[in-house]
Amino acid sequence: MTERKFMSLAYDLAKRGQYTTKPGVNVGCVIVKKGKIIGQGWYEKYGGRHAEVNAINSVKKRYPKSYEHALSNSSIYVSLEPCSTYGKTPPCVDELKKYSFKEVVIGDKDKSQNGIEELKKAGLKVKELNLNDLKTNQGFLKKVNLKRPYVRAKIAMSKDGKISFKNNKNKWITSKASRKDAHHYRAISDLIVTGTGTLLKDDPSLNVRDRNITKHKSFKQPHKAVVGDSLNDLKDLKFFKDKVQKIVFASRKKNLPNINQLKNTEVKVLNKSGSKLDLVSFLNKTVKMGYKEILIEAGPKLLTSFIKADLIDEFIVYIAPKILSNTADSFFEGPSSLNPLKSKKYKIIESTKIGIDKKLIYRRKQKWD
Repeated sequence: MTERKFMSLAYDLAKRGQYTTKPGVNVGCVIVKKGKIIGQGWYEKYGGRHAEVNAINSVKKRYPKSYEHALSNSSIYVSLEPCSTYGKTPPCVDELKKYSFKEVVIGDKDKSQNGIEELKKAGLKVKELNLNDLKTNQGFLKKVNLKRPYVRAKIAMSKDGKISFKNNKNKWITSKASRKDAHHYRAISDLIVTGTGTLLKDDPSLNVRDRNITKHKSFKQPHKAVVGDSLNDLKDLKFFKDKVQKIVFASRKKNLPNINQLKNTEVKVLNKSGSKLDLVSFLNKTVKMGYKEILIEAGPKLLTSFIKADLIDEFIVYIAPKILSNTADSFFEGPSSLNPLKSKKYKIIESTKIGIDKKLIYRRKQKWD
């Protein structure tokens, strides 16, 4: 196997913790000696042992009487720079310093830590192998580097770009398979965001209901937010009936009658930019609240506002094999020149079939790490 394949495996291992590590990060680790993998591990749950420790422990389990010899002159591949500060556990660099590794190979750098410098000071050889296409911590890295959350938008649409039926008797555009697949993106998000129009029209719960995800003991439902004014009878909406933390972003609290009757719900006031709420201010507030990965599931108005403000990093698009014409509204209410799915700012990083639907993922080309 090549270095790239060993690091790719570390990233794959990191993804095993994607449903159970919030609000932490996803990290995988592989230990290699003479071209063979002798240990591996990942960060399994928030507050638990880190990936590097789990990988070293796997070597100890495999070679209980000679683990120090096994680790000596081996290479350790870590998908994210090892931590150098105390958190829920001691710094990983302290654990790595105990052994005579041939080299420490690191994927993504973490500017919030000083792990690389600490390892070099200890005399360990450090190599950086950044595989930009394999990232698992887009939100964390963007938050650390730009003080902004990573923003995804999920769009379920027809072949002609329609996402919202004008007739309320109709609801679903894409297949059940696509709707189930979309729960993955809810699960890896810290905050799911929608608009007042979607809440009032569709009355969605906006939670994760895929049992393959929720069965994990350490899984936590993402928080939820609604952006907009003039919401009435909030207590009757499914969105507000669960125990998950909810936030209402509005221009004035007085626009929200009976808000104090709702449990686990708070209001954040946003300034207006013209006639609309200031979405840059929204992102600044959410990142200060600790949110790093945001998923937008909204109708044309809020989606269009985010697109015009150029605030979306990634689009997950499910396309049903149907034409809805004038029976439904388009996902984007702006000029064709600003349509993000036609923009050179984004590239398609995934194209697959989900049931009868087509799934495309568009990611912003701009590098911020």
